[in-house]
Amino acid sequence: MDFNGTFEVNAPISEVYSFIMDANKLSSCIPDLKDLSVVSPDEFNIVVRAGVAFIKGDFKINMKVVEKTEPTHAKIKGNGQGLGGTLDLEADLDMKEANGGTVMVWKADAKVGGKIASVGQRMIGRQAEKIINELFDGIKKNLSK
Repeated sequence: MDFNGTFEVNAPISEVYSFIMDANKLSSCIPDLKDLSVVSPDEFNIVVRAGVAFIKGDFKINMKVVEKTEPTHAKIKGNGQGLGGTLDLEADLDMKEANGGTVMVWKADAKVGGKIASVGQRMIGRQAEKIINELFDGIKKNLSK
């Protein structure tokens, strides 16, 4: 499944980049986060409560920053499992200054396998979009001035 969009926040680019690259700060915006374990500045593990329709449970996900060009670009990969399924995620974040704030153009590719994938891509896609919107809303609340 492919997702993409544009996110704008009224904060300097360096502040936005720093917030997103800090797992402890970013984790405050992750919906249904149950646990965070920081492995290194570029790697962290999370446990989130996830689900679609009648299938709900915990997903353990390892996240790694695999590319970064401060303060304009980052690529993050994640893989995890839970609910009898798997998740492979790759996200590209590109930021630029605009009108005194920051504009981020992002794209993500998520591959879901196993039992949860049998629920249907459309339902999974709607749930993923809801989570993405909640994540960006949280970032905005933390950074907007």
